[in-house]
Amino acid sequence: MEAIVTWHERDLSQSASERFVIPEAFILLDHMLDSFTKILSGLRVNEDRIRSNLMKYKDPMMAESLLTALVNKGMPRQEAHRLLQHLVFQSQQTGVSFRDSLVKDDRVSKLLNESEIDSAMDPESYLACPRACGPSCQELDCDRRNRGV
Repeated sequence: MEAIVTWHERDLSQSASERFVIPEAFILLDHMLDSFTKILSGLRVNEDRIRSNLMKYKDPMMAESLLTALVNKGMPRQEAHRLLQHLVFQSQQTGVSFRDSLVKDDRVSKLLNESEIDSAMDPESYLACPRACGPSCQELDCDRRNRGV
């Protein structure tokens, strides 16, 4: 019991980490918040460019919504994932559009008709602010459009 260091008996070596780490952590946090604020204040969203990129690379990106559509129609998730992965790679290697690969594949066409495939591959559904998030999201979207951002 005599060997236990009490608060009033500590020397500087025992509190060195406390004197160094805590202030440094706050300095780092201040720098991170300052950098983050500068980045976000200059952020501009170019919806036309987003739309252009979605249209350019939509085949592999839209596989997620096709996966959901296939699973909703009863295909096991792992099987749907492997199938779509195979069809994306096949369409990229052969130059055939992903949509055409889907329509021609018997396993897909057995569950989804052409209009369901087209609906699942529509990238416009990924561009809008979801209305389910409520009025605050809609106000933010309107405010952003009014500012021209």
